[in-house]
Amino acid sequence: MGDQIVPVNRLNAAPQTFFQMMRYLTVLDPRVELDLEIADNGSTRTVKVPATVVPQPPQYFFSYIETGRDRDSQDRLYDFKNYDDGLQYVRVRTFAMPSTELVAIAKPLRGAKAVILDLRGNGGGMASTMLDFAGQFAAEPFQMATSVSRGKSQPMRVRPLNPHITAPLYVLVDSASASASEMFARSMQLHKRGVVLGDRTSGRVNSAQFFWQPIGSWEGIEFGTEIAVSKIVMEDGKELEGRGVTPDELCVPQAADLRSEKDPCLDRAISMARAAKN
Repeated sequence: MGDQIVPVNRLNAAPQTFFQMMRYLTVLDPRVELDLEIADNGSTRTVKVPATVVPQPPQYFFSYIETGRDRDSQDRLYDFKNYDDGLQYVRVRTFAMPSTELVAIAKPLRGAKAVILDLRGNGGGMASTMLDFAGQFAAEPFQMATSVSRGKSQPMRVRPLNPHITAPLYVLVDSASASASEMFARSMQLHKRGVVLGDRTSGRVNSAQFFWQPIGSWEGIEFGTEIAVSKIVMEDGKELEGRGVTPDELCVPQAADLRSEKDPCLDRAISMARAAKN
C-alpha cells in the first residue's frame, strides 16, 4: 500500500519520460529481467521481474519509431461498445491506419445520442487520417493547425463529412496519448465540440522523420537518427509540444482502482454522457 516504482533498470519512471523509457526497454535494449526499485515510506527495495524478449527484424524498429505501434500486433485498431441507451463507446488505439478504416469506425456513431471516444494510449499515427476523423464531428471546415518546417508552412485543414456526428462527445486521454490524438483532443476543446477527460497528454506533437541506413557491404548494421522536421502550431497560435493537452476534467486512476481493475475515468465519462443525452 503506497508503494511507488521509482526507476526501472536505473531509468527514471516519471510520466514525462515514460515513453522514452518504454522505447528503450522494449526496442533499443530489451532485457530478460527488469530491476524495479520500489519506494515505500522513505525506504527502498529492489524487485526483479522476469521478462520475455521477442526478437524483431530491424524494419520493426523503424516502424515502431515512426508509428509507436507494433505493426504485427493482433490487437484491433479500434473497439466498440453499445450501452443500449443510445450511448456509444469507441476506443481508437492508433491513427496509423488508412482513412478508409474510418467508415467502419464512424458508421455506428452517427445514430448515437452521446459518444465516448477513448484515445488513451493512442500514440498518434497518420495526421491525414486524424484530420479525416475530425471531419466526422465538424459542421464547418476549419484549419486545425499549421505544420511549420524549414522554408515552408503547411495548413492542416479539417473538411466536414456529411452526414456528420452531432451527438455530445466525451474524449478520454492520458499521459500516453500523443501526437495526432493530442491534436484531435485539443481541437475539440477549442471548438467546444467535446469534453476532454483524463490525464495531461504527453506533449509529443512535433513531426519527426527517421533517417536510417545500413553500414557494411556484407552484414549490414542498421542504424538511424530520428529528427524533428516540423513543429505543429494549433489554430489558437499555441504549441502542444512539451505542454500537452490539459483535460477539462482531470481524472487519474488510483492504486486501488488498478488493483480492482476499475476504470473511474470511463465511469465518469459514461455518467456525463448519459446526463447530457437525457
